[in-house]
Amino acid sequence: MPEPYLCPVCRDNRTEFLQIYKLAREIRKDAETGALLYVADEWETVTRDRRLDLEVRCRLCGHTAPEADFTRAFRRDLAQGRRPGRRA
Repeated sequence: MPEPYLCPVCRDNRTEFLQIYKLAREIRKDAETGALLYVADEWETVTRDRRLDLEVRCRLCGHTAPEADFTRAFRRDLAQGRRPGRRA
């Protein structure tokens, strides 16, 4: 279920974000020269505990962190009695 975000650094942004999905591909390099010996054709998404390794970037201040930090900041702000769309 989708959850609202709040930037934990600037504490102002609730609407403008970038979601960053990490991708990986296998490569092999020569140990002495650094030349690429093999590069896989396919990229795969990086997962953590069978979930996508997703990061979020605030488009206002540029802070980047795991998605959980942004949802936790929103819940903490809500628990302090602040409502979305209002500044304290």
